[in-house]
Amino acid sequence: MPFSPTNGRSEEHALREATRVVEHSDALVRRTILGLSRLPAEHILEGAAREEMRGLKPHLEEALEALEEIEGRRGLTDQELALRRAFKLLLAPPA
Repeated sequence: MPFSPTNGRSEEHALREATRVVEHSDALVRRTILGLSRLPAEHILEGAAREEMRGLKPHLEEALEALEEIEGRRGLTDQELALRRAFKLLLAPPA
């Protein structure tokens, strides 16, 4: 598709939106971990952490899709690469 000002703005908007999704998911993960770190250890062992992480799953999946979109448009920064690794680790089944 030939470049036009409209195409450029649309591309820029898509990148901004994908970046927003990734940043939002990162903030959710940080907030969840901080909240869990304040719980007594027995609550974490009773499944509070599992439930909290289960609630993050759709956000992490959406962020990984957004990172794929960003990568296809301009490549990923070091921070975005680190977030992709972290999000994948959080989605991985427990060992």
